[in-house]
Amino acid sequence: MIKLLPRLTFILLFFSLLAFSKDKPAKLIEKGNYQEAIKNYDRIINEHPEWPQAHFGKGVALYKSQNTEEAAKEFEQSIAAKDNLQKSAAYYNLGNILLNSGKPDEALKYFRKSLELNPRDFEAKHNFELAKRMLQQQQQQQDQQNQQEKDPQDQQQNQPKQENQDQQDQKDQQNQDQQQNQQDQQQKENQQQNQQQQDPNQQSNQDRQQPNQKQQDVEQQQEMKKQEAAQLLNSLKQNQKDMMKKRVKVQTGGTKKEKDW
Repeated sequence: MIKLLPRLTFILLFFSLLAFSKDKPAKLIEKGNYQEAIKNYDRIINEHPEWPQAHFGKGVALYKSQNTEEAAKEFEQSIAAKDNLQKSAAYYNLGNILLNSGKPDEALKYFRKSLELNPRDFEAKHNFELAKRMLQQQQQQQDQQNQQEKDPQDQQQNQPKQENQDQQDQKDQQNQDQQQNQQDQQQKENQQQNQQQQDPNQQSNQDRQQPNQKQQDVEQQQEMKKQEAAQLLNSLKQNQKDMMKKRVKVQTGGTKKEKDW
């Protein structure tokens, strides 16, 4: 993930152009003699404290010797270089130090600056994307941790609320049952009252209907008697007519007259 050797190679070539090859600190780094390289760079910095190339080389030696904190300070001073490629290399190395320290959010800033100065730096692009992924993972882990810490607290806070809600629900149910019982009782009483009111009315109607029925029976009997009387009268009249006819017939039937001519 940390690729300082290509940067170091570039800087060593740059140093050679500036006649730093005689000091041999870069060769000491290549051989792994980091402490001796740091001493050589310290002598150069004492004579030329404003040279960013010497600070950069010392930063590489410090980084290789696992002294990242002091290496970062030297890379910070090497940013003053006028050459954009060297400044880009310094930002790149600072980004790597921060990335290895578990600070991807800060590392992203340095990788971005490195790419602004040298857009063709594929190593800077790679580490920039790597820092973004690490930052997303950190955020997800932090969110999960916050949620895990929050859940027990929410449960403790919600427990009294839930108990109060349960009590309120139970109380509401009791009130509803009581209201329903009252409504049922009232309905029964209303039905009984209506039944009591209907019974006298029915009895009164029955009482009124009984005289009417009797009256109708009397009227029917009277009508029947009238009809019977009329029939009897008609029968008597018919008998009388028949008897009158017979009398006339008897009277006229016995007197036969004869002609004496």
